Formats: sequence, C-alpha cells, structure tokens
Amino acid sequence: MNRRLLLVFGLVVAAGVVRFSLPWLLTRLQSTGSEARPSSPTLLDSGPPAPTAPPKNPPPGRPFAGKPVSYTTPAPTRTTLQAAAKDTNLVICVLDAARADHIGCYGYPRDTTPNLDRLAKESLVFAQHFSQIPQTCPSTISLLTGQYPDTHGVLNNVQERGVFQTISPATFTMEQGLQRAGFHTFLLSGNPAASPGLGVGMDFMYRDYQHGMPLGRGDEATTDLLWKITSLTSELKRQPSPFFVYLHLLPPHSPYAAPEEMKALFRDTQPPRYWHSAPGFVEARNSIPDPAGITSWVEWGNAYDANLRWADACLGQIEQMFKQAGLWSKTLFIITSDHGEAFREHGYVFHVDCPYDEALHIPLLVRFPGPNKPVGRIGALTQTIDLLPTLFDLYQLPYPRSEVQGKSLLPLLVGETDRTNDFVFSRAGVKESTFAIVRDARSTLLLCGDGRKRALYDMEADPWQTRNVISQHPNRAAALVQAFARFAKSQRYPPLNFLDPNFKPQKPQKPGARMSEETRRKLKSLGYLK
Repeated sequence: MNRRLLLVFGLVVAAGVVRFSLPWLLTRLQSTGSEARPSSPTLLDSGPPAPTAPPKNPPPGRPFAGKPVSYTTPAPTRTTLQAAAKDTNLVICVLDAARADHIGCYGYPRDTTPNLDRLAKESLVFAQHFSQIPQTCPSTISLLTGQYPDTHGVLNNVQERGVFQTISPATFTMEQGLQRAGFHTFLLSGNPAASPGLGVGMDFMYRDYQHGMPLGRGDEATTDLLWKITSLTSELKRQPSPFFVYLHLLPPHSPYAAPEEMKALFRDTQPPRYWHSAPGFVEARNSIPDPAGITSWVEWGNAYDANLRWADACLGQIEQMFKQAGLWSKTLFIITSDHGEAFREHGYVFHVDCPYDEALHIPLLVRFPGPNKPVGRIGALTQTIDLLPTLFDLYQLPYPRSEVQGKSLLPLLVGETDRTNDFVFSRAGVKESTFAIVRDARSTLLLCGDGRKRALYDMEADPWQTRNVISQHPNRAAALVQAFARFAKSQRYPPLNFLDPNFKPQKPQKPGARMSEETRRKLKSLGYLK
C-alpha cells in the first residue's frame, strides 16, 4: 500500500515538474542561437496588442537635416562665449535614462518636459548628441574624464561577485581640473551607479549619495535629494569662489515611482509613436524582465512618460532653488542624460544591452547666464566626451589634450568649422552580447562582439533603424569599418574583437574594489544585479 502511494505521489510530482518546466524549456530552446528569429516578439500580457511596425512619421528630430548650427540670437564669437562663461558657476544636471525622443523640445508630442522645453528656448540645444555607453557608471566616467570606455577601462556598472572596476587615480577628471582653477566641487547623486560607491566622482570635494534608491520608495529618495539640494544652495550663496555642482537625478529611470499627479497626466491614453518588434540583427539579450507591476505596453509607456514628467518637475524645483539663493543669474546650467531607455522597439528592454538610438540618443542643453545668452540648435554630431574639453575651452582653463579624447565644440559653436566629429563611437552590452556602434551624419553601423555580424542603417531613409542595408551599401559600410579600426587601435584597451573573432581584448589591469552591501541592494532594485 505504501509503495503504491509513493508511486502515485512520484507520478504527481513528475507531472508537475513537466507541466511547469516544459514551457520554460521550450522558451529556452526557441531562444538559443545568435540569429534573430522571424517570430513576433513576446508582448506584455494585458491590453491591446502593441504596434509591431514603426510609425509612418520619422522619430522626433529625424532625419537630422539642416544647418550644423542655427541661432535665433546673433551668432556668438569665441570672445563673446568665453566672456559669457567667465566667473560663472557650473551646474551639470543629469536626468537618468532620459531618451531624447521623449522630450518636447526634441519633437515629442506629449507634454512630458514643460520646464526643460522652456529652458530650451534660452539655451543651445544639441540635436545629435549621443552617449558613449548605455550604462550609468561608465557613461558618467566618460562625461567626467572626456575618455571613451575603451580607454578609461570601465565597461560595466558591476562585474561578477560584486566587484567594480575603478579608473586610475592618475586620470584627469573634470572636477579635478576645476578645483585646481579655484572651483568648489560638489556631487549629489540619486543613483548609486553614479557615485563614489562605484568609484565615480572620487575627486569631488563634497559627495552625498547615501540617499539614492532605494531602500525606500523612489519618490521618497528623490524628495530627499531635492531637500539636500536646497541645503546646498543655501550654503553655496555663502561661497566666495565659483562652484561646480554635478546633480544626478534618478528619474525617469525605473522603478516608475512618480507621484500620483504625474501618473494621472497620461493615464488611459495611448503613448505616441510606440512600437515593438523582433530583433532584426541578432537576438536581443535583455538585462531585466518587463518592469515590475506593469502588464501592458500602454501602461509601460505612460509610466515612463510620467517618470520623465516627474524628473522635469524636479528640474523646475532646482531652478527655483538656485534663483531663490541668488545664484541662477551667474550659473552656466547644463542638462543632459547618461543614456536612454529601450521599450522593445528592436526587441530590447531596459538599456544596458541595447545598441540602438532609443538607448544612445540623449539630450544636451547648455544655458548661459546673462541677458545676451546665445540661443540656437546644433545639428552636428556631438557626444558625451565632448563636454569636458568644451567647458575647459569656455573657461579658458588648461587640460591634458593628449589624454582627453573628446573634442571641444567651441569651434563649431562660433562658426570656425561645420562639424567637430566626422564619426561618433559608442558601445553597448555586457559579456557575449556586446556591440560597437559607429555613426556618421548619414549612417549607423552595428558591429557584434563576435566579429562576425554587422548591420548598417540609412538614417535618412530609415531613421527608425528597421532595415539592415549593409549588402546594398558595401562602400558606406566599409568606410565606417575603417573608421572604427582607426578608433579601436587608438584606445588603451583596443576593442578589435569587433573586427576579428580571434582577437582577445585586453582587460584593464587596475585592481577592482568590492561594493558595499547597501550599494548592492540599491543596484539590485534598479535592475543592474540579479
């Protein structure tokens, strides 16, 4: 009798294992391999099916046509721009994961960024600005050093077993150079991946980042950050010398914890220009599953836009804080992002692994103080690493030009040249799903990390990047490959594996540091760790 019961029990358990394991196994088998599958992408469960083709109209601001620089005010000279920057404070405000094509002044039809759009009317707006890598830690390091990730050596937020890579202590940084010129430097970050907790901003005189997400709720953490900025502005107005403040806001980055009044602005409406598709190049390997608690693509798009509206509201509050402290009229104010966000347009979720423009095309606004500030739109190619040399040229400060790889945009802004970058270089992904991205004014080339797969997109005819035309334009692809080869050979850690499958890239020999348990919990809550 007991044997019979045991047999029945064993059969029930076995049936249960098969029942729950078979779907997972089939999914794994279907997703094995490196080639894109022709089947449609997995969609979020509830609500209407998402569109599977891009909108007929091009994405906001595309294609990038028109003048390299167009002013609505009198065109400045090098002398007038440097005079406008002289003796001013500097604030760089980063909105984490803010993709440019969801911002009003970049053409988005929703009212997601009223404060940013208002500031854009009195700023220089860079239409073709791109991140070097869609991960917060290495992207922020590129901003603060003016170096590509393949030179500063930090390619991921976190490596295995909780170890993170740090840059060499000898590396020149923006905060270091400004401190030498007499600036007081401050870092306040709501994301632990952009903080000394992961080796970012170690040269700042004042660093505050323990309030970052989330051991508590996202809205509480951001409110705490705003309170700290209020305290900082009260202190700054008593500073006798100029200051540099780096502010890193967590929203619109997930989790989508915007206040209810922000969510209500977009609830029960369909996100514009939203679409999903299967990967068209290689199989998408995503860092995280679908956002927690979100069951439809409509809800997903609305939640991101609400979080962006929340980031914009924080930006408006920061502006008021500086005005109330009497600092706004003498502060050069810059708004940008570290990377964008992917919503399965090309099969990708989140941003870390995505090599497409939804994760790499980011905003950049530069607002000068004073009554005669330059206002205009820059259509030439620019990138994150260009910010450091541009600012040091504006402030007329020395920096190690042989070490800084970005290019000063000052000659472009004053009409001495019609372009600063012939090519922009980025990378995306971790481990086996890495990509190199090369773009010029007309085309974008993707190179897979195994050195075998490539895709070319004509950004004029196909601004949504849906058709691989590498076989139709071999000469155009070859020119971009040659540009990448020159770039790769010039890096401290040459990424020639993107061209040669037998090449073994050199790993940085700098010692790694182990993160704290608190930082680990925060990064896990943000989707960077499992």
